[in-house]
Amino acid sequence: MRSQRLAEAGVGEARKRGLARLLLRWPSKRAELQRLAQNDPVTADLCEAYELACAAIDYWQRVAGGAAADRVIEYGSLATLVEEDILSRLH
Repeated sequence: MRSQRLAEAGVGEARKRGLARLLLRWPSKRAELQRLAQNDPVTADLCEAYELACAAIDYWQRVAGGAAADRVIEYGSLATLVEEDILSRLH
């Protein structure tokens, strides 16, 4: 039970960090993004996915080696797709 609560707390934190990244990236859409993330579970999940993709980019940018550059590109593409999906949900 305790491990489940910890895992759920981690998910909530990832969602918050993902939303925070989006708010910094799109300040003109701040109110819309916050409303959507609070009221739409799919958007909340997408905020989590966005955070995980961005965290992976941050990680792979610190790793040396040929595969690291490929991972940065892959996760960058994924983050862009998730961001586009979130923005398409606005309005």
